Amino acid sequence: MSDLDRAADDERGLLAAVARAYYLEDISRIDIAEKLGISRFKVARLLARARQEQIVTITINDAGLPDAPLGERLRETLGLAACHVVRSHGEPNNVRRQIGAAAARLLSATLRPSEVLGVTWGRTLKATTSQLEHLPRLSVVQLTGFVAGDLSSSPLEVVRDASKRSGGDIYPMFAPLYVQDRATAEGLRRHPDIRAAMDLYPSITTALLSIGSWSPTDTTVRDVLDLEDLSRAIAGGCVADVAGTLIGEDGELVDPELQERCIAIPYEQLKKVPRIVAVAGGAAKAAAIRAAARAGLVTELVTDHELALAVLALA
Repeated sequence: MSDLDRAADDERGLLAAVARAYYLEDISRIDIAEKLGISRFKVARLLARARQEQIVTITINDAGLPDAPLGERLRETLGLAACHVVRSHGEPNNVRRQIGAAAARLLSATLRPSEVLGVTWGRTLKATTSQLEHLPRLSVVQLTGFVAGDLSSSPLEVVRDASKRSGGDIYPMFAPLYVQDRATAEGLRRHPDIRAAMDLYPSITTALLSIGSWSPTDTTVRDVLDLEDLSRAIAGGCVADVAGTLIGEDGELVDPELQERCIAIPYEQLKKVPRIVAVAGGAAKAAAIRAAARAGLVTELVTDHELALAVLALA
């Protein structure tokens, strides 16, 4: 080893020694300086170099922990009653569980006995209801028909999870989300079981829903529309779907005729629900979240820091 290499190793050894004393042994900069016979300003420079050269790396284990200041900034930007933001890390399923855990805690703490809780579907909603520890006794009603795909996160499963925790009445709907014509939709709505759920819509006190993004695509709704409906939605500028309702960037309905063939809570009726809690994460849904807020289809949002920062960047 050359003298130059040996000197470089000695220098990095000094960086490591100073860092170990400061970060692991809780020795003050002044005491480190006295021990090594150097100034405390040099200790500060050595600590800075130790981080720059990655001799020291710092990890903050904040996955799933709340970021209240970011939540308040997001709330002001979207004009909502509340925004609950958590720091999220890891692969998508882990992120969903982190957001879902926060939503589950919120619902467990705020829902009251005898409420009527309406739910839609989605993987993050499934992560929410599967982590509910308890709910007061309340009624749970399905807000939409179901779409083909992952049945484990269907509205039927979300309704079942929530009702298990509350022990209250359950009102499922065994029907598809969209049908081909109005006559079929009207016939399904007259079915006694579906009618029983829909008759409760005016009584819903809290709605729990997900939001699908169309640009970029992060939704199951787009996959189940036929080519004609899909073309109209794209041409109409659809950026989001909420409980089966397609909305544009301005929050307005994109295809009113399609909504007449949708087995779900109507757009205007959903807007009248006193409390609408949306649960979603990921920067890809920023434009969709903003559109849903403009539409009045969200009053509270539970999300992660990536989506929050993406919405603030749009603003």
